[in-house]
Amino acid sequence: MLNGKEALYPVLYGIGLFFSMDVLAQSDSASDAVEDESVMSWWQTGHHKASTQIAAWSQGIDEYLSGQEQNLPGDSYVRLRMGPIINDRDEYSGFFDFSARLKLPNTQDRLRLVIESDGDTISQDNVRGESTENIGVLDSALDSNVSAVVRYIKEEWRADFDAGIKIDFPLNPFVRFRLFQGEHYGDWEWRQKQEAFAYYDEGIGARYEAGVTYFTTPQVLLGANFGTTWLESKSTLYVREDLYLHHQLDERNRLDYQLSFLQEGKSKVSSDSVLYFLEYHHKLYKNWLIGRVKPQMTYEADEDYRAVLSLTLSMEILLGQKYLH
Repeated sequence: MLNGKEALYPVLYGIGLFFSMDVLAQSDSASDAVEDESVMSWWQTGHHKASTQIAAWSQGIDEYLSGQEQNLPGDSYVRLRMGPIINDRDEYSGFFDFSARLKLPNTQDRLRLVIESDGDTISQDNVRGESTENIGVLDSALDSNVSAVVRYIKEEWRADFDAGIKIDFPLNPFVRFRLFQGEHYGDWEWRQKQEAFAYYDEGIGARYEAGVTYFTTPQVLLGANFGTTWLESKSTLYVREDLYLHHQLDERNRLDYQLSFLQEGKSKVSSDSVLYFLEYHHKLYKNWLIGRVKPQMTYEADEDYRAVLSLTLSMEILLGQKYLH
């Protein structure tokens, strides 16, 4: 455990990194329209090469599986997000989260390869913070359980089917089937999802999710989500309700507000946690380098609902063909 002064160091470092990257990005804004690697900064060049390589992998896999040359624009991407987390107990941790979607157009847009670092998180209904949170960012990256999935999409049914494996020891194969429904009515939108899954280690389970969104203006939307997950192996039911507001301040800045209630139980559910947070999103450079600042207050039943204040500072990097310009 860190003392107060030591715990403050990573926060100050993260804030300094956040604003220094913003200054660096703005200083290079004159080269936004230039794609010549000879005049790009090292971090721009690295992003350009990685995005180009991801597009090439996606195209190669698509052509191999379909036997057809790909002429459509690539929509595959890789998302990386990492940063420190500190709370008012002077405890410091970090997280490293990534996901990848390789979209294969020549399979009639029905087949995708999906890779995620939160493969050990079966349900989001009991997650209070970052699903990959660990002692530090490096430890989180090393300890992440990756899931690799082949996803078949049936748009006519509004359904998809996953067959994949959690890459851990021992390996943990799984299958998952989901159905989606939803409609727009003026400024209102509703949606729901039904899901059934079976994991070799954790057993079978099911999840139901429903939500509604109201667009008060093009920049502001209000919403509510309800989710519940049942795990047969634990005979446990998890329930979560979220109330949120998204406010797009301008092209580069956004504020998110959220209040969440979590419950769980076996024969009956009872209040487990309450949390609320504000998250500030800022585009540091173009549409692929994003900084986030997220203060959160959490009240857990195991802690007699004592308030715990935490601060998460994170950087998000998006790679892929559509992030080259």
